[in-house]
Amino acid sequence: MKDKKIVMGELELELEILPEPEPLDLPKFSHDFKEVVESYNSGRADEDMPADELLARSHIAPGTGSYRDFSYIAPDIPHYIAPNCTGCMECVTECPDTAILAKVLPESVVEEELAKIEDPETRERMRAHFAKTKKFYDLPQRKGKEAGLFSIFIDPTKCKGCAECVAVCDDDALEMVHKEGTMVPEYQEEFDFFKSLPDTPSDYINERTPIDMMLTDKTHLFVGGAGSCAGCGEATALRMLAAANAFAYDDQWGIVAATGCNT
Repeated sequence: MKDKKIVMGELELELEILPEPEPLDLPKFSHDFKEVVESYNSGRADEDMPADELLARSHIAPGTGSYRDFSYIAPDIPHYIAPNCTGCMECVTECPDTAILAKVLPESVVEEELAKIEDPETRERMRAHFAKTKKFYDLPQRKGKEAGLFSIFIDPTKCKGCAECVAVCDDDALEMVHKEGTMVPEYQEEFDFFKSLPDTPSDYINERTPIDMMLTDKTHLFVGGAGSCAGCGEATALRMLAAANAFAYDDQWGIVAATGCNT
């Protein structure tokens, strides 16, 4: 394309008109972005990472915050006490970083999934995440349906230790504990188990109850990993907005924002 001259009084500017950029290959860019984040996490970015023209132009693929790891930031992390849990979901909806998630599965399905774990100690550690609540266990039985086990799992890579989940829990089902020993790897193993589980069946979801929708995998579009402050209320609001729209429209929608943290 030809250059363009602009004359403003005595000032004459010559602009170079660049060709249209190639369409962005989003899957490839997302993969490349993961490598960028991993380079920074490992401390080798300055040594062997080439300049990235897309990052330089502020092209950030959606969902890439999921590659960030905050497990080394906060000294404390929530501990779930299943026997005290009522399945109210207050902790899940309040978390600004998608660091605490819940799921309900038929009791038989839970037992099938636990049976796949060979190590007895690990199996019991996973079992400790499942609670028998009135809403999901007792009520379905009264209706002649299979009882569901409610579960809470914490993602150590996304939790910033803000303790918002503990603050909103009126049932003493969560407490902050100090990270020590093998706790973080164990939390990660437990969260990986959570991600391997089937999605919550529709039988346990009341679509007229907004909090129930966050039991489904498709509502977890706000992936966490944002650089926002711990306990950020803005992130909580955006996360709930994302969950509500995802429940209704899957991923066929988006947010355009440029106000700092939420980007």
